[in-house]
Amino acid sequence: MKKSLLDEWIVDMDGAACRMRKGSAEPLEELSAVKGDKWLLSDFGGAMSRFLVVDAPAQFAEIVAQRRLQETGDAQEHARILTHWKRARGKRSTELFFTVVEGERFRAYEDQAHDDPDHHLLFSIHALMFACLRAHSKNRTVAVLFEHDRHVDLLLGRSGQVLAASRVSSYANTKDAKENQAETVAQELRGLLRDHPGRLEQILHFGWLQGSDDPSSAPDPMATEWAHALADNLQAPLLVLPAQTFATREQRFVVSSIPAVLEHLTVGDSSSPVQDRLQYQAKRLLSRTALAAVALVVLMLLSAGWWGMQAGRLNDQAKHLADPALMAALQVTPLDPAFQKSITFADNLSRLQRAPTLQTLFNDLSAAIQGRIRVDQVLVEYDDRSKIQMTLKGRFQDPFPKASQDHEAFVANLKAHHFRVIKSDLSTDVNELQFTLKLERE
Repeated sequence: MKKSLLDEWIVDMDGAACRMRKGSAEPLEELSAVKGDKWLLSDFGGAMSRFLVVDAPAQFAEIVAQRRLQETGDAQEHARILTHWKRARGKRSTELFFTVVEGERFRAYEDQAHDDPDHHLLFSIHALMFACLRAHSKNRTVAVLFEHDRHVDLLLGRSGQVLAASRVSSYANTKDAKENQAETVAQELRGLLRDHPGRLEQILHFGWLQGSDDPSSAPDPMATEWAHALADNLQAPLLVLPAQTFATREQRFVVSSIPAVLEHLTVGDSSSPVQDRLQYQAKRLLSRTALAAVALVVLMLLSAGWWGMQAGRLNDQAKHLADPALMAALQVTPLDPAFQKSITFADNLSRLQRAPTLQTLFNDLSAAIQGRIRVDQVLVEYDDRSKIQMTLKGRFQDPFPKASQDHEAFVANLKAHHFRVIKSDLSTDVNELQFTLKLERE
């Protein structure tokens, strides 16, 4: 992600939140204290990542994965699955890399983002790991290690595709425990590699480590001996991503290489609702494209005026030329196809001028949302007459009676914002009421 598109970034990890600046990490008691647009990178209370192969098409993979985890006791009834990557294997099987977050905990993060008047995007630390894998695994097998507190999260992949994921935890965050960490992580990686042919070609290490000494005299914990010992053990080259030192209060400091990975993270990696991501992108890009947009609009208006005049003149000609009696009497040659194309183009351009912008559509859509509704997919289409149609897919996250009321209110609000419902489908699973709405803008 280009730094120009990123205002503030906050790390909420290992039980503490910090606002990150150029050389400081300011502890935060409340996220609302940070004004302006922001990215929040969180471990969601120590939530684990998972890699699963499920027997389901890609569009239903999360539902099947959630049911499987509930059956095995690895997830609570209302746990949330934050998907970072998935790939269809044929029509009935899907690979899935995701984070499992306790439902109430994730709702608290969502509520904070919803109450924030500025754009507030949520990212899992495992989305950060996948962004690192995606950037560094071209045509080779790599292992991404993310070290924080006494944990090391592992992600194995090749060519931007995930092969396995795991976590190794030491009994304490001490020097003795770290010395044993290399062998433990090596054993875990060997186990993950057994099911995949070939050899490990690169180890990437980045982390978030805190200290209590003077940062000017402290060693760089990102280049820890255990990571080099691990690379020697597995006979694979090690790349330790460059780290920065951030001073905190009372002679404490944070050393982190997260900034080196942030440049690979995109808005699409966020676990925030689709409309939040789209609005963020639109706002960030608006400042850069404002002048170009103004120039384009002026050009279109001028062009539309000229084409409108031409269309009016050509339409008059066409009416006369299309009159059979007149054509027979005057023996007029039929209208040239090039002129007819000009008329059609001018008509379509005029219709596009009157059509609402995407920003207006999304603003109206956001205003119509009521209750705990998650919109997972928005498809906007223009027909051959420049008329707008939208297809929404999502889910109501409250129990069925409340979700049914929310659905009725949502549809009523959409109609109040000049949308016409063409088709409405509802389906249910164990936990949620899912909907598909096809709309037309009146």
